[in-house]
Amino acid sequence: MPDFKRMILKSGPCADSVAFLKFYLAALERPAARVLVLALRIKFSPDIFDEIRRCSLPAGEKTSLFSKAMNLFKSGNAYKTTAAGRSPLTDAAILAEAGPGSLIVETGVSDGVSAMGLLENTKGAEVVLTDSQDCYLYKDLCCGRKFYSRDDGAVSLKLPLFYFFTGSTAGKFPAGAGRIPLLNPAVEEKFRAELLPFDVFAGTLSRKADIIKCANVLNEAYFFLEDIKRALANLANNLKDDGRLFVCQNNKKYKDGEAYFILRKKNGRLELAGEVNGHELLGRLSSPLFADLFKP
Repeated sequence: MPDFKRMILKSGPCADSVAFLKFYLAALERPAARVLVLALRIKFSPDIFDEIRRCSLPAGEKTSLFSKAMNLFKSGNAYKTTAAGRSPLTDAAILAEAGPGSLIVETGVSDGVSAMGLLENTKGAEVVLTDSQDCYLYKDLCCGRKFYSRDDGAVSLKLPLFYFFTGSTAGKFPAGAGRIPLLNPAVEEKFRAELLPFDVFAGTLSRKADIIKCANVLNEAYFFLEDIKRALANLANNLKDDGRLFVCQNNKKYKDGEAYFILRKKNGRLELAGEVNGHELLGRLSSPLFADLFKP
């Protein structure tokens, strides 16, 4: 049965222009204007990412605008929040452990700017960027465009001046669909990087990683504990034995605005190998729910 409330909340007036996006983002910074634009349920379709790519703004402004647009979108239950250099403590700890030839996989990177610290300081390690939604697919219609979300198959329509979330999902994606990539142009151009699709709950990497970073994904605001356990188990399956999983979160409640913990894989089980600033999940990991994942 369609979720009509969700359909209404995710639909609204739409104008995919860089100028209007800048106006909208500026309005969100002013309390009175913010109330108005949110009440109007103004939306942007995935086309805005290609509009930003094609615009003639200076490179730095284009990079920032792309990331700010990304923060307006969701991937399943989670907002695709992103910002450059947001996890410096975790990145420094990862780079201290990664040797030449190590494979570092960062999950849930959204547009990839959050991984620039790793990409700039790899020292011979390989960094692979992944997200459950690496792109949007689309098919052109006579009076608009039909979009398909890569992570959950959700279907939406862009009509003249209106964006409509249908509440339905695609059984399979259409052959020959167009593609709107979600990797920030700055990351693509500077590092010749690419964004690969990977689902933390069920995905399989092409080869097992030495280090996996999972930032700002696994928290109880987005997922039930059973889902978090499923993600940890799957990420562990994608690690080499003796590989490390770094789980981090950015929040003002933590010292330095960041907390992380490290799980090491030993003989197929996980063990806590370190932590900084008391990540909120640490207390949960000792509960009976997670007992079969961890070494006694």
